[in-house]
Amino acid sequence: MDLWLDGQPLGPESALELWRPAELACVPPSGATLQLWLAEVALLPFLRPGDPTWRWVVPPQTSVGVLALRVCATWPSGATEMQSVALWVRSSALDSAQYQALLADLDVLGPRLLLALRGALLPTAWLPATAPLTPAEDLATLLGADLDRFCLAAERLLQRPPDHLRPQVRRSDPGRMRDFSRLDRLPPEGLLEPQPQTSFDSLENRLLKQTLTRLAHRISQSLIYPGLPGAARHALEAAHTRIQHLRASPVLGMVGPRTQVSGPTTRMQRDPDLRRVWQMWRHLQQHPLVAWDAATLALPIQRLDLLYERWCALRVALALLELPVLQAVAQNLLQPTQDDWGVVLTEGGSLVQLEHGAYRLNLRYQPRYTPGGHDLGSLDRHTRIPDLALEITCAHAAPHVIILDAKYRRDPHGGLPEAALADAYSYLGSIGTPAGQRVVHAVALLYPGQGAAEIYPNGIALIPLRPDLIHDLSPWLAQSMGV
Repeated sequence: MDLWLDGQPLGPESALELWRPAELACVPPSGATLQLWLAEVALLPFLRPGDPTWRWVVPPQTSVGVLALRVCATWPSGATEMQSVALWVRSSALDSAQYQALLADLDVLGPRLLLALRGALLPTAWLPATAPLTPAEDLATLLGADLDRFCLAAERLLQRPPDHLRPQVRRSDPGRMRDFSRLDRLPPEGLLEPQPQTSFDSLENRLLKQTLTRLAHRISQSLIYPGLPGAARHALEAAHTRIQHLRASPVLGMVGPRTQVSGPTTRMQRDPDLRRVWQMWRHLQQHPLVAWDAATLALPIQRLDLLYERWCALRVALALLELPVLQAVAQNLLQPTQDDWGVVLTEGGSLVQLEHGAYRLNLRYQPRYTPGGHDLGSLDRHTRIPDLALEITCAHAAPHVIILDAKYRRDPHGGLPEAALADAYSYLGSIGTPAGQRVVHAVALLYPGQGAAEIYPNGIALIPLRPDLIHDLSPWLAQSMGV
């Protein structure tokens, strides 16, 4: 059974447009009748005289995401045939160019967050000497001549691995004794005496093993980025295979785990191949990779709403961290991965905590304000889940909340549809303390539009926010916080 959407064959790239009706069509097998369910809702078919095609009108969808589409053919004998398809609902507010712009800006946001959070919040070993490389810049470094020179140096080192003498005590045969001072007390089986043994578990080999491991991880992270040019992907895959082959050397199998390295050893300073390993390790140390999780980077264009929402969360966090009057005191945005950093957004959790005098500010991602909440909750019977909530508390003042909600729709003129304002008014009056006191003083609706921000005296603001349009966010945050 072939399904058609608005006159076009239904395929992997087919999608419903947000807020627009659509038509599904199918020619049934001979003698069969059809039934169609969209997200478990049975749609009523209509037929035209003389036309065997069955058609269904799909009502306008109000949210993006994936819908389960099922069509069932039934014959008079009772036999049935079922077909299931995943059908996306997408927004026309963001096109493929903006999708790529969001992904590119994510590359910039991670390193900037690392710089904004450095100091007391992150281990000093990770402080970059300069601005951290974006994944695109890191990719250029990995494909450069330095990588080839490092691999050649590693190959030579593994052919003549740096060793050292490891002290060991062994039972000595009387005929091979070196120490005769205890000859008068010699037992029949011989004496235990020190006999140094050559070992490959040297500091230099440990550093080589650690550097190869980190390089393999770095290249793996680069390979998951979408839109990677074919030539670059082929070069990275070849480099990854080469490094994995080096990492699998039997010599490195006899080397212990990673160790802290405070500086180059005398042997590293003398040996040009070991100096090359040290230089690569220092490069990886000074330029840590800051990457989003693979699930975020793999979001298809149909999930631009989720991608835009996560991008907005990072933009708001960075805007707060870069306000000079605020001091960051805790963060859950950046978490160490295998020698690098990952950007993590935990639903309901705190992204960053800041201080301003006696005030404590807590930026939360998708907090749940339930009816009857212990500290803050919904003032009606509905649970409220804004995208971002900035909770401001002080020991001698009532709590104060600023809501920021990402909206991925816009009207034909590039503005936010009037219906979206209903959510802003809902947040403004529905979140408060158990005593019934309202605590939301300002609400910003963030949308991928154009033009100037609209700020109303009732505390509601409509702020266009895109990678090329971010200048209105920080002033509004500072004004809403009164700093």
